[in-house]
Amino acid sequence: MIRKNNANLLDLVNQMLELQKVESGNLKITWQQDDIVPFLRTIFEQFRAYAQSKEQHLEFVAAEESIQMDFDAEKILRIVSNLLSNAIKFTPERGQVTFVVSTATNPTLASAHCLVLAVKDTGPGIPKDQVARIFDRFYQADGHELGTGTGTGIGLSLIQELIHLFQGKIEVSSEAGNGTTFKVFLPITQQAAPRLSEDQLNIPIAIFGEKGPVEKTSVISSELPIALIVEDNPDIASYLQICLEKHYQLQFATNGQEGIDRACEEIPDIIISDVMMPEKDGFELCETLKEDVRTSHIPIILLTAKSDVESRLKGLKHGADDYLAKPFNEEELLVRMQNLLLLRRKLQERYQDVYGQPLVKVEVATPHVEDEFILKLKEIFEQHIDDPEFDYDQLSKALFLSRSQLGRKVKALTGESLSSYLKSLRLQKAKQLLLTTDYAIKEVALEVGISNTSYFSRLYAEKFGESPTNTRS
Repeated sequence: MIRKNNANLLDLVNQMLELQKVESGNLKITWQQDDIVPFLRTIFEQFRAYAQSKEQHLEFVAAEESIQMDFDAEKILRIVSNLLSNAIKFTPERGQVTFVVSTATNPTLASAHCLVLAVKDTGPGIPKDQVARIFDRFYQADGHELGTGTGTGIGLSLIQELIHLFQGKIEVSSEAGNGTTFKVFLPITQQAAPRLSEDQLNIPIAIFGEKGPVEKTSVISSELPIALIVEDNPDIASYLQICLEKHYQLQFATNGQEGIDRACEEIPDIIISDVMMPEKDGFELCETLKEDVRTSHIPIILLTAKSDVESRLKGLKHGADDYLAKPFNEEELLVRMQNLLLLRRKLQERYQDVYGQPLVKVEVATPHVEDEFILKLKEIFEQHIDDPEFDYDQLSKALFLSRSQLGRKVKALTGESLSSYLKSLRLQKAKQLLLTTDYAIKEVALEVGISNTSYFSRLYAEKFGESPTNTRS
């Protein structure tokens, strides 16, 4: 990670120096004549692993097998690498990036016969009002779908200057929601001396980020709590994995919407989310999950580079349970997560005895949403408690959840499985009836849906440590 970040920093410095040289007129072109098609294909192949990490389809199309021309290898590498890396970065998973190499006639250039490099993607596109500004230095297009906050706004400005140095031109066509196409036109000349060596051109190897955290090979205990990490920066996601993999079962999402979908499906024990992300940010993730009955109980920690009071208050107002500024300390993160899970265990104790300990008399942090859920579950279950035909699927449907979602929600709130918790509710209701009515023990058992009196007495003794008769005496 350190080597990659050093390389990226060095590359950024080099880009800034090249821009300065262009402006001062000191950037020289090192011409050589060669077949440019295999050179472009070699550059293209460097990006295949990067695209595969995002499950994208990458296609190279050469209209001609060979194009002999003068070019500067280092500067062509800079131009093509920038266009391809941008296309892959801003194209969603399972999208497509196509690199087309062809020739055409363009009378506006110094040489009418020109090389055409077209990079097409199926990304979100660029809003019309921003297309004209994307070549401005340090400009970054707005919008989560365009990866706000990534890059520096130098790359496109530099390649435009390099293309002008070649007396070429660059065009862009894009429409929001329909992808983007960049076309580079470079004059074809054959004035430089042909390259004498048959060795492959020396092409620097670019360093690209992986899709996300490394694959785990060790077996993780299923008893560990599940932590969902929602982070679009692969380096931070990998670091979080290193910090947490010994203490949690880890799941990952790379943007806010994916995080919401995964949280609703998996019902993790805790969520760690970045704030600035594509599609939906951390604030939207918090607000959505806290308003959803399936996920409202899950503690959420927001990670952000903004540590000012205003940003912290904004996160907390959207429902975040805690807020941690980057860079964060590993031990502090673990302690904060442990404290939130401990708070949830105290909440579980409340919901394990809803008959003996009325919820309205106990005060904990923002309990009302979960209280309403538990009370609703208890109310529906009590209405059918003596009906042997009333099953878990009917209860789930009445609560507008799938059976698996209901099971995970109940497990998170009570620490018990759905079947165990419902059995506990039956027995708690039975104890209440024994203490407040004159029903015979057999009648009490039937009232809570247990037809076998001896079986009821055994379950009751296991739960409360005394027989039903002793409770009443």
